[in-house]
Amino acid sequence: MDLEANKALVRRYIEMWETGNVALADEILAAEYVDHTHPDRTSGPESVKEEVLAFRAGFPDVRITIEQMISEENTVAFRFVLRGTHQGTFAGFAPTGREAILTGVDFIRIAEGMMVELWGCQETLSWVLQLGATVSLPE
Repeated sequence: MDLEANKALVRRYIEMWETGNVALADEILAAEYVDHTHPDRTSGPESVKEEVLAFRAGFPDVRITIEQMISEENTVAFRFVLRGTHQGTFAGFAPTGREAILTGVDFIRIAEGMMVELWGCQETLSWVLQLGATVSLPE
């Protein structure tokens, strides 16, 4: 697969999150796919489908902006900004009606035209604070 085709595959992954079209998971994720960011809960297309649907239940208007995307050999890296209105319960947080913004970077390994691994780093603390979490620091 060429570099531009790898980028297009990742764009379809983002499309799945934005539209909720989880049927795309079967077309873009290998059976052995694993998200190393959440290895305890995200492996294989079926678990990704569940994760996408749960996320979209909390943020049905989610939009993801790719700030930068780089493709080299079998890896695509991209920096993103995710925005959505917290309209439903998500990760135990009741809806706030507020926009929440998450920034991050993902590295995706591709083999035989399918995504097989993802490593991600997101500003999760900022994200959960926007959802109403509180942090207690030691005195």
